[in-house]
Parts: sequence; C-alpha cells; structure tokens
Amino acid sequence: MKITFYFVRHGETLFNRKGRIQGVCDSPLTENGKKQVLKAKDALKDVYFDRAFTSPSERAMDTANMILEGRKLEAVEVENLHEYDFGRFEGTRFTSHPDEIRNCFETKDFSSVDGESRAKIEVRVRETMRKIVDLCEDNDRVLLTGHGMFEDFLMATLLDVDTDKLREECQAQHKNMIPNGGIMVFQFEDGLYKLISLPVMPEDFVKPEEEKVVTFYYVRHGETQFNMWNRMQGSCDAPLTQNGIHQAEMARDALKYAKIDHAFTSTSGRTRKTAEIVCQPHNIKPQLCKGLKEVDFGDFDGIVTDSWQKEIMKRHETESWEDVGGESPEQLKERIETTLYEIANIAKDGEAVLLVSHGTYYLNMLRFIFHIDRMKYFENRMKEGRQAMPNGGVFTFQYIDGEFKVLDLMIAPDEFL
Repeated sequence: MKITFYFVRHGETLFNRKGRIQGVCDSPLTENGKKQVLKAKDALKDVYFDRAFTSPSERAMDTANMILEGRKLEAVEVENLHEYDFGRFEGTRFTSHPDEIRNCFETKDFSSVDGESRAKIEVRVRETMRKIVDLCEDNDRVLLTGHGMFEDFLMATLLDVDTDKLREECQAQHKNMIPNGGIMVFQFEDGLYKLISLPVMPEDFVKPEEEKVVTFYYVRHGETQFNMWNRMQGSCDAPLTQNGIHQAEMARDALKYAKIDHAFTSTSGRTRKTAEIVCQPHNIKPQLCKGLKEVDFGDFDGIVTDSWQKEIMKRHETESWEDVGGESPEQLKERIETTLYEIANIAKDGEAVLLVSHGTYYLNMLRFIFHIDRMKYFENRMKEGRQAMPNGGVFTFQYIDGEFKVLDLMIAPDEFL
C-alpha cells in the first residue's frame, strides 16, 4: 500500500506572534496566519486529497478548513495529532526562565515541568501515524494539518531526518525550519516511510510528480431531437430520442465489463441521461461537470444547419464563435485542458474514468489535446467507412505520467462490443 501525505503546519497564531510557548494550549490564527494558510491553499490547489486529518486544536482545524474550502471533503480530528505538551511552560514567554526553557528544548524533554517526554512523543508519533495509515486506502493522497514540534519528531522518528542538523542549517540561512503554513511531503509504502520534500514556505512548494496511468472512456450522448432535426446544439439542450436512448443502452452494454472507478458528465440533460444509462452496471453516480459541456455556439445555437452550412463549416475550422456571443478558441482550449487535467488529477494509478460529453467537444479534444487535424480526421473516417463522432460512440485514451495518449478513436457502440 502506498500513501502520499501533505503535512501543513498551522498558520501564525496570537501566541506565535507574542513569543509564547504553545503546545496543547491554543490561541487563534492571526490575520497574517490566515494569509499564510491561504497561500498554502493556493499552493495545494492542484493536489487532490482523498482524505484529510487534523489535530483537534482550533488553530490546526481552522487551517484544515481553510485549505479544504470548496472541496467535497472534511478533515477528521485525530486526538493524538496534537502538539507537544510543554507542561507548566504552556503560555509562557520564551524569554522567561530562559535557561530552563532552553535546556528543555535542547533535550526535547519537558517531563521536568509536567510535560511530555521525548520517549513519550516518539511513541505517540508512531502510533498516531499507524492509526492514520489504517484509515487510508492504497494510493490515497492525504492532507495532515498539525504542529511544528509534532512535525519535528515525525521527521526525526519516521523519516530519518537529522532535525538538529537541519535546524542549524536553517538558522544559518535565517529561515524557519518548519514555517507557519509550510508544506512537507512524505510517503508510506509497504510499511516504510520516505521523505519526499522537507517543509517549505507555500510559495516555494512544488507539487511532486505523480507517476500513474489512468484510462478514459469518452462517450458521446445518444441522438437528440435537435440531432434528428439537424439543428445546432451547443450550450442549448434537447432530449434524447428513443433511438438516442437505444444508443446510450448500446454504449452501456459496450462498457458493461469495463472497470470504471469514476464517472463525469456534462451538465446538459442529453448527457446526464446518457450517463445515467451507461453507469447502470457500475453502481456509480456520475458527477456533474460544466467543463464537459458542448462548445458554446452563441447565436447559432438552435438554428437549422442546412441554412448556414458553409458559414458553420467555416467557423468549425477555427471554432470561433465569440463574435456571435459564444466561445473563442482560446477559451475552449483552456476549458478542455483544465477539465481533463483536473479529472486526471482526481483518479489514482490504475483507475478508469467515464466521461459523457458531446461531439464537437470531442473533435476539439482531438485538436487541442492530441493534435489531430479536424479535416484529416474526417477524411480518414470516411475512408474507413466510419462516422466521425457517432451518437453513443466510445473514444478511449489514457493519461500516462502527465501526458494524454490515444488508444482508439471514437467508434459506434456496436463496433466496440
């Protein structure tokens, strides 16, 4: 089992700013601390989290909640993720009792002031991480929000980091070894922990490369009333015909034995109905994704194509619709790329994803992602005696270590069977 952890130290607190010792006791995030957390949130925006765990201290919980805002995930409190217990020194200024405080920090043992001993926290770190690992699944990406001393012992106890030497190096460079809002990455694999990157300020964080292969099954919706009546159909919508429902059922049967772990559909009714049918054997509820919607044709939406065939074909060569209230090719390219990479980011290594979307969207995927010329594609399809983008058609491709690769261009569902 492999798990990747992203450990974020809470943002600056009132006690941090005032130079007071803060362990199991708590103080709120300052405005600067909130800014630090927002920077960490931005740095982690491209990291998909399967799970999140937080110390029960409010400063850590607030940090977790800020980072996870906008995600469909809540952090689980883990009691023993709390900070070091500094005993009677809790709330004390670092400048008071300087010799005694210095001695405790140098030995990392506060048992003399009714706090935690070095041996006790080492055991706590090991047991806490073992408990968290037991709550995870293979290839999970996990957010941890916690504290500086806990992270110090985590590095020293599990990640083979000489934290005393690291602290000296950081002090020589006039930087904090574990900065507020800082991000550290490490992995657990087959019983062993491995450091990926030391704690860094959010602005210095670089997302580690994730080696994985994800298979995509892209299905075009079944025939609609507008398809049957030869009307342009982009951001507007029309229901599936009986034939369209049959085509969706054929796509369902074609993919019946495929391993599908996630499903996403355009928010249009024609794709939602298609996705509902295709997902029946897989016990998966498709997630709505506006990024998968058809190209916005602006004022051309709904018109009969026969009346404007030359104009429409000319526009399809560049997908320029902005002058009639639709999308520009630049907007479309960004939307397609962003959507596909975001979905690929969600999936784990070895998983498969169903996408239910549209015909012109498919053609522009070929153009922007796979660099396949539209006219040559149509010519080759005609030579092969195949439709370019059949209703209910299935297109398969893969995401391999950051790049997309075509497996099979779109074919009718009866050919896929």
